[in-house]
Amino acid sequence: MRSLIAILLIFVLIANYSEAQYKPKNSRKQFYGNQRIQKPLYRWVTGDYARHGIQLSFGPTYTFTSPRTIQEEYQLTQDTLLRYEREAKGRLGFFAEIGMVHITKKPRKFIHYYDWGLGYKHLGGRELTSAGVYDDRDTLVGQVEGEGKFYNGYLYGRFSVHSVFQINPYLFLDNALGINGDYALVGKNQTYDGYHIPTNQKFQGDIVGQLHYDLGIGIKPRVDKGFFIIPGVQMPILGAYEWNGGTPAIHWFSSKYFPALFKVKFVWLFKKDPTRCPPVETNEKDRERANEYKNR
Repeated sequence: MRSLIAILLIFVLIANYSEAQYKPKNSRKQFYGNQRIQKPLYRWVTGDYARHGIQLSFGPTYTFTSPRTIQEEYQLTQDTLLRYEREAKGRLGFFAEIGMVHITKKPRKFIHYYDWGLGYKHLGGRELTSAGVYDDRDTLVGQVEGEGKFYNGYLYGRFSVHSVFQINPYLFLDNALGINGDYALVGKNQTYDGYHIPTNQKFQGDIVGQLHYDLGIGIKPRVDKGFFIIPGVQMPILGAYEWNGGTPAIHWFSSKYFPALFKVKFVWLFKKDPTRCPPVETNEKDRERANEYKNR
């Protein structure tokens, strides 16, 4: 978990440095050629492409866990003590999503486009337990082990707002905050293979609501085409439902699992209708006259 957070911070620092170093070329070409090539990608849509399009995302998932091994004691009977160790491990899964992208009509300071999607994600984890049984003289009289595994399949919906940091005309850093609502459809195993400690266990409900953060590197292979590729990672940062003190982890057995989605997002902008007339630019006085005319 700490390693992933460190990687995210490094990406942000690199992007901020790159943005500071990148300056649009100040030449005659930007006035006589395609001026939009010199502007950040979020401020324009090139050629025959609209501000809206389809996005398709997919990739592997992984559940991060605490690297710490839990060591505790449990009094089975008056004469029997259990000393146990419990360790949580992540498991690989997958996800796939389809939705739409909408670029803002006018340049904004922070929000440059937003997108949404519907998809399915498969998340899992493991919990390992080993314990020693001691009598009233603190003598080891036996050992037990157990393991619990699960995979939960969630149908989900997501909405995110994005802020773009320009690196060069073909690359940009994509930051996003969003919300997601998940519903568990399949899996949900709650049984242990072997011995499990008879302490309180917690199993996440079927409905999950989270706030998430998304970081990616946007690639526009050709400036004159409405096609983007955005590899990146998405992680929940706040758990809103069910409320567990705000932790974004999935509670299962006696452990917590923090899901990460490693994604590749493809964006195809729609082509403009060639028969549609372009909008006529008007100033403030023209708009006031038009409103006065409508109110007569």
